[in-house]
Amino acid sequence: MLKRKFFFIFFFYLFFFNFTYSNEIKIIVKIDNELITNVDIENEKKYLLLLNKNLNKLSKEENFILAKNSLIREKIKMKEISKFYKENNDIEFENKIIENFYKRLGFSSKNDFEKFIMEKNLNFDNLKKKLILEGVWNQIVYRKYKDKIKIDKLYIKEKIKKNYNNQEKKYEYNLSEILVDVEKNISFIENELVKYIEKFGFKIAANKYSKSDTSIYGGEIGWIKSSSLSEKIRKKISFINIGEITEVIHTPNGYLILKLNDKKEITEKFNLEKELEIQVQFEQNRQLNQYSLNYYKKLKQNANIYESK
Repeated sequence: MLKRKFFFIFFFYLFFFNFTYSNEIKIIVKIDNELITNVDIENEKKYLLLLNKNLNKLSKEENFILAKNSLIREKIKMKEISKFYKENNDIEFENKIIENFYKRLGFSSKNDFEKFIMEKNLNFDNLKKKLILEGVWNQIVYRKYKDKIKIDKLYIKEKIKKNYNNQEKKYEYNLSEILVDVEKNISFIENELVKYIEKFGFKIAANKYSKSDTSIYGGEIGWIKSSSLSEKIRKKISFINIGEITEVIHTPNGYLILKLNDKKEITEKFNLEKELEIQVQFEQNRQLNQYSLNYYKKLKQNANIYESK
């Protein structure tokens, strides 16, 4: 009798909790042995809103897809990172990543940033793990591909000098970007993407469509001196006003649309070596970004991804 009663209680709890689980927590994506639930996606939406509050303008479905794709990227990268990286509590490395992040969002101190995170009902430790994951991923990409990076410093130096001498006025531009795969039809970019930018804004479009690492920041690149840009890009920018976007620019990495957020005339003395250092770093980052995208794309193709319907 006791055994029968125990079995009944066990069966009741098993049935009850399975029923509750299926109604409250649903598995949305399975990547190999990793699961992404509807709860994970709701939390991810909060983190994405932290980076770009304009995502509120999107529909629930669009925000759901953005968060889902963000978590898929995270899970795939995490699995690859685990092959190379063991947690070693590199406090200096971790603090630098956190500092770069909160400064980019406009906070002056870590305490102010943590307070803001708590006010948004977000878990700071979870955010920290996400940021460290991206930092470690970038380290792995650098170590894997650094010997393949090809930079002609002499060519870049001559280009900077030529660009500088050809400009009557020297400007520094604050730019944002959307970089789209060449696999996308050019008519899609010139029509649908441009209309999407007009409707929802550049940041949201970058979050949704850009393949660049800057997409999580709404495509923000920051300040770049005009002498560091190619003549082709400089000309495109010269035709637009602050707040406007360029025509589609065909680059080796894909189709590029730039937004001019701000500009200022440069009055400081020109320092060729400093400009060269900045441009070499910019070119290295551009090539690493492309290697990172190709690396991830290959991992995703080889992953077993199952999505619920």
